Amino acid sequence: MSEAVLFIYVAAMVAIGIKARAHTLERFILGDQLSTRAMVATVASTFYGASAILGGVSLTYQVGLGVLWFILPFYLGNVLLILWVSKIARARKCTLPDFLGDFYGREFAIASAILLTTLCLIPEEIIAGGKILAAFTALPVEAAMGVMAFVLIAPVAIGGMKADVMTDIAQFALMLLMLGAVAPAAFGPGIRAAAGLPAEMRDPFAFLSIQEIVVLTTLLFFLPLTSAPLYQRFFVSESAASARKAVVASIAIWAAIDLIVVLSGFAALSAFPALADPDLALIEIGQTLPGLARGVFFVGLLAAIMSTVNSFLQSGAASLAYDVMRHLRPALTSEQLLWVSRVGVVILGLASLGIALWFQSIVPALLFTLTMWTCGMLAPTLAALAGKRLPPRAALICLLSGAGSALIWQVWQPFDVDPLFVGLGASLVVAIIAGNLPVVDADL
Repeated sequence: MSEAVLFIYVAAMVAIGIKARAHTLERFILGDQLSTRAMVATVASTFYGASAILGGVSLTYQVGLGVLWFILPFYLGNVLLILWVSKIARARKCTLPDFLGDFYGREFAIASAILLTTLCLIPEEIIAGGKILAAFTALPVEAAMGVMAFVLIAPVAIGGMKADVMTDIAQFALMLLMLGAVAPAAFGPGIRAAAGLPAEMRDPFAFLSIQEIVVLTTLLFFLPLTSAPLYQRFFVSESAASARKAVVASIAIWAAIDLIVVLSGFAALSAFPALADPDLALIEIGQTLPGLARGVFFVGLLAAIMSTVNSFLQSGAASLAYDVMRHLRPALTSEQLLWVSRVGVVILGLASLGIALWFQSIVPALLFTLTMWTCGMLAPTLAALAGKRLPPRAALICLLSGAGSALIWQVWQPFDVDPLFVGLGASLVVAIIAGNLPVVDADL
């Protein structure tokens, strides 16, 4: 039964990709102008994929209300982003590196596009998808991850941004149906379980160290401000006001989703107190649902995965073609660059599969890719948005020193200090030495 549902779902998504097939690089990157309703669906579903939903339930299962450090900073970061939505939407660029290239030049655009591939790797979603498929089918986890990689790569490689948005709208509806199916199992048992939780599970500081709290807060707070898929949507919004409304509506939707996520974590803790793999907490709840609801749950989780993967794979691959190859190989035609984008989707997807097979756990894989990106991009992006520009060469060194030192520290790890602090520290030192962030005109 689950295999048949999977086949139907994959066929439908591939069909959407073929219908929305892009014939030019610009079409692949930008698609169509987005109305407010389309913006809400694509923004809300892009950021709340399986890593947020399964990962949120998993964290609740392990650390109780410590999961709030995984949730609240992201809301606050989006509230801060609203201050700069008009500036971003007015730019009408193609990619985030293209936008920042106006401030820091071509070399920075190329380097940031290459770094963008680390953010647009999606191992956490392949891990989540593999565990879902393994739970609902006869496939072993590793084989299920391989199947999931193909499922995620094919539609976006064909259709680009338009297919991304079209599938996001369909997947947003499926996600809501999935959450509706699991809500009865979350609210009643979850509220009862919350009332009887040990005191430490109700304490947000009980299971996480100060360092872990600061890492989660920093990464999730600044994620919206440096999110390439979000910028792409702002660039094609029908207006800045429409983009702002979409962000506000998305925050409200995410809050409703997170209520179900947290209660599901408590319900799973009560019903399955000794899970060897906490990432399976929500899946175990889904397994207890009756026939139709169980099918809706399965498809909804697949939709949650694809809604995020589409956006990140498309953004990373499109930026490689537009911001890297277009500059390094100016003789390439638009059609050739389009094929570079499609090949880039495949490469990013296969690289993500390799990392997924290495990590095997959702939240660590997510934090690894996010740390690299944040360390390199945060200081230059904040300076540009705030109307204070680093000298171009300093911005480039800022990016390289931040991302490079974080990666070296992640591999070497001589002391128990998170790579985020090392990378951000190196980047900020460069920013300060570079000239104290001289103030410039805020207009693009």
